[in-house]
Amino acid sequence: MLIFASTIHVLLCVFMIFVILLQPGKDAGMGSALGGGAATSAFGGRGAVTFLGKVTAVCAVGFFLTSLGLSFVGMRSSVAAGLTAEPETTTAPVKKDEAKKDAPAPTGMQQGAPATDVPPSNVPAPQPTAPAGPQ
Repeated sequence: MLIFASTIHVLLCVFMIFVILLQPGKDAGMGSALGGGAATSAFGGRGAVTFLGKVTAVCAVGFFLTSLGLSFVGMRSSVAAGLTAEPETTTAPVKKDEAKKDAPAPTGMQQGAPATDVPPSNVPAPQPTAPAGPQ
C-alpha cells in the first residue's frame, strides 16, 4: 500500500508541474493593476477559472492529501519501531571526586602507591626482536 501511495504522490507531483507550466501568463502587466481595460470586469482581468486552473486545484488537493497520508504512515512506523527497540540505558553524570572514591584500584597496584611502568605479573612481557640486518 505504501508503494502505491508513493507512486500516486509522485505522479500527481509531475502532472501538477506540467499543468502549471501549461497555464498562460497574465500578460496584462501593470495596465490591469492600474484599472486599464478588462480589469473592471466581473471576474477580473483573466476571466472565469479555466479548465487548467480547476485541474491544478484538484492536483494540489490530491498532492496535499497524499503528503499527509505518507507522513502519518511514516510517523506511525517510526513510533512502532521505537516501541520494539530496547530502551537506551543512561547513566547520571559523576563528579570527578566521586569517581576517584568509587573506582577500584588497578590490578597489581595498591591504592596510594605510585604508578610505575611495570606490567602486571599475569601478562607476559613482550619479547624483543632482533633488528633485521642487511641481506
